[in-house]
Amino acid sequence: MRSIVGVLVYLGLDIGGTKCAALTGTSGGEVLARREWPSRAERGPGAMIEECCRAGSELLADGRPPAAVGVAIGGPLDAERGVILGPPNLPGWDGIELRSILAERFACPVNVEHDAAACALAEYEWGWRRAPRRLVYLTCATGFGAGMVFDGRPYYGVLGRSPEVGHVLLDPEGPEAFGIRGCAEAFCSARSLGRIAAHRFPERWPDPPEPRHLQELAARGDRDALAVIGLNARMTGRVCALLADLLHPDVIVLGSLARYLGGPWVEAVRMECARLALPDAAAHCTIAPARLGESLQDLSALAAAVRART
Repeated sequence: MRSIVGVLVYLGLDIGGTKCAALTGTSGGEVLARREWPSRAERGPGAMIEECCRAGSELLADGRPPAAVGVAIGGPLDAERGVILGPPNLPGWDGIELRSILAERFACPVNVEHDAAACALAEYEWGWRRAPRRLVYLTCATGFGAGMVFDGRPYYGVLGRSPEVGHVLLDPEGPEAFGIRGCAEAFCSARSLGRIAAHRFPERWPDPPEPRHLQELAARGDRDALAVIGLNARMTGRVCALLADLLHPDVIVLGSLARYLGGPWVEAVRMECARLALPDAAAHCTIAPARLGESLQDLSALAAAVRART
């Protein structure tokens, strides 16, 4: 842990169903101190929020309030009011006025962002150095979500809701997620690799296998595993084509799967986007892995904090 004299220190909180983290950092994206712990989400919001506040206070060693607090958390949520509206991985978080709770606790501005939007902000701010005017981030992680930053501001719709691209229908004959057969969530997330495997090869995988197992099989040249990963990449490319045609973004940033599955997966995504999107939309849209890599999740919470003062 260290501090920098005369520099504003921000507090970021990354709240998830599996793990939580608190970190302090600067507006330049430098992390000063960090702490991580298991969420134990079954305890509900009260215990989890108290643990986040305690960890944040301990990281702020000098006792002064932070310049701002930022939160990256899964939706649904009302980002405009900072109210959490029942994320599926956070039981009991329904109508939780998180921004008000943290503002009272830390006596500073607080900004609550959907985790995908927070990642998009971090990529825009520090990964791409504010170069693209229109940046879309696809999580490609345990779930499949989208964050969008246009002219330096995250996009939210009516009632502060984030774009739920995971619900978009891609193939009605595909596997199911969220009660929707063939939606993007069922095809494009890391968890969807197991869904695809069980759907396409039920005799081999009557139950969805773990993504890492499929990745290991594919690395050894297993044809079924390669087919699963190939379909996942093509469907992700289909989403990119939809976004390219609809929004004409400068950049579409790919999250976790791009890092874990590597260059061939990213290239397959690009090829499918180029095949399906309008030529002009595809030609002017860069599709690339997240530049912040392993640090993206932490920096997303810090980016949310920095935006609290803008």
